Amino acid sequence: MFVTAPAGRMYVVKRWEVTHQPNERKEYVRITGRQEGIIAWFLSYFGIDPTVHMVVTEKNFHIEARTFFGYAKQTIPVSKISEVHSGFARAWLAPLVFWFFGLACFAVAFGALFNGEIQAMLAMLFLATVFFGVGYLIYFFWRYLYVGVQGAGGLPAVINFKPSFIEGKTIDADSAEVAGRIIQALVNLKS
Repeated sequence: MFVTAPAGRMYVVKRWEVTHQPNERKEYVRITGRQEGIIAWFLSYFGIDPTVHMVVTEKNFHIEARTFFGYAKQTIPVSKISEVHSGFARAWLAPLVFWFFGLACFAVAFGALFNGEIQAMLAMLFLATVFFGVGYLIYFFWRYLYVGVQGAGGLPAVINFKPSFIEGKTIDADSAEVAGRIIQALVNLKS
C-alpha cells in the first residue's frame, strides 16, 4: 500500500537525525522539514517558514506542522502504533520521455550529417543534449521518501520528504529505511 502525506504536501529536509541510540533528549528520530519552493526557502532565512517536525521517542511518535496561520500537532503512543510506513520514490516516466526525444534528435542529427546539413546537425545535437540533460536532472533531483506510522484505528501520519540541495541535506532510500526500522524496533519493544 502506498501512502502519501496529508494534502500531498512535500517537505524539504532541513534536519535529519536518525540514530539507534537515543540522544540527550531521549529522541531516536528527529526530522525537520520546510515546505518546498523558493519562497519558503527565502522565508527560512527569517525563521518564518512553514515547517514540519517529526520526533520519535521511546514512548511517543510526534508530528507537529506549523504554517503561517497556525499549527497542528499529533501524538501517537508507540504502544498504539499498528503500522510503520517508510519508502522511497523516484521519477522514471518523465526522464524516459526526455531521453526518448533526445535519442530522436540524435538520430535526426545523424541523418543531417550524411545529408551535409551541418547547421541542422549542430542544432539537433544541441537539442539532444538539452533533452538528455533535462531528463538526467529530473531523474537525479526528483526523488522523495516518506516516513510515518498509523495508529491503531486511526489515519496514517506520514510525511513526504525531499532532499535539500540548497541546505546541503542529502537523503536516500537507505535513510527512510533506517528511520522505518528504528520506529518498528520501538514498536516491537512495546508490544
